[in-house]
Amino acid sequence: MIYVMLPAYNEEKGLEKVLSALQSLAPELPGPLRVVVIDDGSKDRTREVAQSFSNKLDLKIIKFDTNQGVTEVFKKGLSFIVGDSWSPEKDICVVLDSDNTQNPRVTLDLVNKIQEGSDIVIASRFEGNGKMEGCPLPRLVFSLGVAWLMRLIVHLPNVKDYSIFYRAYRISILKTGFERYGDRLIEGKGFAAVCSLLIKLGNITNRISEVPLVLQYQLKEGTSGMKILKTIRGYLELICDYIASDRFRKMERPQMVDAGKR
Repeated sequence: MIYVMLPAYNEEKGLEKVLSALQSLAPELPGPLRVVVIDDGSKDRTREVAQSFSNKLDLKIIKFDTNQGVTEVFKKGLSFIVGDSWSPEKDICVVLDSDNTQNPRVTLDLVNKIQEGSDIVIASRFEGNGKMEGCPLPRLVFSLGVAWLMRLIVHLPNVKDYSIFYRAYRISILKTGFERYGDRLIEGKGFAAVCSLLIKLGNITNRISEVPLVLQYQLKEGTSGMKILKTIRGYLELICDYIASDRFRKMERPQMVDAGKR
């Protein structure tokens, strides 16, 4: 089973395009597709748009009555998927943004890398011919700055892009993460929670790889859900916690192993 999790907050326009693209992509995937939409208290027609695809896709909708933010969305969505999976070692979870800036077809590359032996695969703006198109200068500077700081301080093997949502996970790795860290697997303010998740899973596996992603910000539907100042504060707190505490070091990092020898 291949799960695609779509966090969505006021994403009626972007979500419709992403779900349509996933519907077209489904026959090319190497296994059945299940789409999980997390509606984070949207005030527009996000839920109605999702429901309109219920007879076209294997679709699960999880709705929060009020906006809970990235941390709670990821906890709820990933917990559901881990519990729903019948074959965690084989099943794959892809997290994709709902705003139409990330090409769903890159999911094929992510899934192929997992099947080749990786446990986590990142759709990276900084790998190969990956890049950011049409991105406002403050957002571009922020993304490049986070990537540089995380590579300098954390330096997970093969990782250049720490902050993007678009990743694939072997579900057995997520399951082990929840068993080891509990609710603290995903914590932090705003978008920094996604980086926190990656760092902690990096203590469980070194089989991490990246595939190139061209993020097309000019295709974005709706307004940005990221508040720059709040997000910067979240990352600064994350960095301080990483340096000063053992919060992220519940396991020794495994020795480097070639993912192809899995």
